[in-house]
Amino acid sequence: MLPRVRIKLLVTDLDGTLLDRRGAVSPRNLEAIRRLQDSGVEVVPATGRSLPECDHVLDHINHEGHAITAGGSLIHDARDGSVVIRRCLPPEVVRGVARILAEHGHLAHLLQDHTEAGVDYVMVGDQPFDRATSWWFDHLPVQYRRVPTIDDHHADEHTVRVGTIALGHVLGPVAEAVERAYGEVVAAQHWSALTAEQAIGSETHLLEVFGRGVNKWTAIESLCASYGIDPAETAAIGDGLNDLEMVRHAGLGIAMENADPRIAAVAKARVGHHDRDGWADVAELIGRINRGLA
Repeated sequence: MLPRVRIKLLVTDLDGTLLDRRGAVSPRNLEAIRRLQDSGVEVVPATGRSLPECDHVLDHINHEGHAITAGGSLIHDARDGSVVIRRCLPPEVVRGVARILAEHGHLAHLLQDHTEAGVDYVMVGDQPFDRATSWWFDHLPVQYRRVPTIDDHHADEHTVRVGTIALGHVLGPVAEAVERAYGEVVAAQHWSALTAEQAIGSETHLLEVFGRGVNKWTAIESLCASYGIDPAETAAIGDGLNDLEMVRHAGLGIAMENADPRIAAVAKARVGHHDRDGWADVAELIGRINRGLA
């Protein structure tokens, strides 16, 4: 059932949603953003990427508001890149999860608040980079530092996510081990790393470990409080597992045609495929809802 309140805030995922498989925003989708903004709807990107990993997208769409990054653990003012809200993992948890990854033979990718740490990632371990990791670092302006073990890293308050990259069937036991050890304070999930999978031709998955309760929806709730918007007046659109909570809880949760079935199952509406300007359907849908309430 569609909401019976005016939609004031639209939060959108990037990869697999606003962006096509080339990582680009189509002219039709760009025009749809403008149309929503002109109608008074605030459009906020929400991505698993860090700000440096999506800055070029925000520049392309001329975004000047807030941006939810790193899966909801950071909210930036896109005008100057400053951090408005930061939700980091405790250092002892970072160390523990990194050790579990090492025990299973994986590099630990410690995503940092780069405004404090000075780098985007601390890579823990001496294993060679997975092909997807190498592709990502080669294609984006990402700065990283390598250390042999977690004991060689000063585990400070700057890590917002611990993760790794591997084939999907390998990561299930790792996620279970993390949940057994730290399930009271973290949430671990692994899912298809869409862009990298298309680039390297394998079923690559990203394992993500965040603080429990840290996700895109809780970041949206924080923004609603600061904007004075009722969460029921929000719409959220996505395709991947890290969009689940925001699509489930938004006043209008929208799934792309190419969305994971778990996202489609909780959505109130569907739009077209991300490779066929499907995002532009959102502007028409929200326009119809808001005009009907005028």
